[in-house]
Amino acid sequence: MVLAVMGCGGSGTTHVATPTETRVVIHATQPPVIAPLEKPATATPATPTTTTVRFLTNTVLRKEPRANAAKVGIIRKDARAAQRTTAIADGCKDDRWIQIVPRGWACESAIEVSSEQPTTGASVTLDAIDDGEPVPGVYGRVRGADVSTSVRAAAVVTIDGARYWRTSGGALIPAAAIVQFSPSKFRGIALDKTTSMPAWVRGRSDSRKSVRTYEAPRGKIAGELAPRTIVHVLEESADGVFVRVADDVWVARKDLRVASRTTPPVGTGPTEKWFDVDRDEQVLVAYEGDQPVYATMVSTGKWGHATPTVITRVSSKLLTASMNNDRGDEQYAVADVPWTMYYDNSYALHTSYWHDGFGGPRSHGCVNLAPRDARLLYQWSSPDVPPGWIAVYGDQDNPGSLVRVRSRSMPEPKFRGYAKALRDRDRNVAATTN
Repeated sequence: MVLAVMGCGGSGTTHVATPTETRVVIHATQPPVIAPLEKPATATPATPTTTTVRFLTNTVLRKEPRANAAKVGIIRKDARAAQRTTAIADGCKDDRWIQIVPRGWACESAIEVSSEQPTTGASVTLDAIDDGEPVPGVYGRVRGADVSTSVRAAAVVTIDGARYWRTSGGALIPAAAIVQFSPSKFRGIALDKTTSMPAWVRGRSDSRKSVRTYEAPRGKIAGELAPRTIVHVLEESADGVFVRVADDVWVARKDLRVASRTTPPVGTGPTEKWFDVDRDEQVLVAYEGDQPVYATMVSTGKWGHATPTVITRVSSKLLTASMNNDRGDEQYAVADVPWTMYYDNSYALHTSYWHDGFGGPRSHGCVNLAPRDARLLYQWSSPDVPPGWIAVYGDQDNPGSLVRVRSRSMPEPKFRGYAKALRDRDRNVAATTN
């Protein structure tokens, strides 16, 4: 099973590879093209059933029982789901389709009846404390590769006394040629109606060092605050250069990353889940309607790769995605990026397991998240990811979370993609009913 989509702002692709691949750098691969049906498919409802089915392979789920119908998701091998109904239509062996709970159609040849209950998943709230490993598995950078290459170890094996990483793509790489990553353990903060918007200490000159505090604006040095200390801005000096974060404790404004409350884009529902990315502050705030529920530092595009300002929606969520860019001076191949949410063609909100520089621009255009933030926001956001699914796709019928990337120079970006189509549809409905 291959998921082929663009890398961050580039011309490369991302995909999840099958275990039989043996390449170190996995290049673009497209799924087979399926010809349109010559006649429409007609679902034949079945008697309601509580049958559970098990999937024999990673399987694409379709919106309708047609081989060229839109994809709603991908369910992994061995996942189980309740069967809802059946249909007879072209595109499957023996023309037999099944519909599963909560949604999606698949060929009957991809499943078998199971005596076990459907796959379940644990719900995770935004205030959950996760003390486990930040990412599933071990990752590293390959020394001396022609292209900047990061891989994940599916296993470590010994051959003739030498240790090798067997990558998720099936390649064998000498362990001595790999520098293992230590993924960031940073995470943001859950918010509710009683909490103030946070700010993080991050020195403008050196993000790894503590910053000075002062008794008053331009006053005596009072002490220091460690990097990533969470504070709350209580007051701003007349010239805006300093802010007060406690009684008689002032900090240079440039040494903070401040999350600010903002108004939702036009048309946002009263409890709708959406993301606000402040490119100047390098901060993301997750909202439900007009209520902020989570805030964290991110890394958007560095110089020459600025993350575009936009209002759009999550179009797909992939449990893991491999990101490649094979053009230009900064070629790269990054394997198995967990919890990836594409929102604007090749741009995505995704885990960064290879750096810990959140709060400053670092990416090739995507919005980098610390692993723990990425996991929480992937599970919280829309469209929902049913248990056992490794990919889910948003559209006008099942919209993904709205994403706004803004800056001081572009505080109200333009709508794009199906976010624009939904907004225009709602406007037309409102105009018709008035």
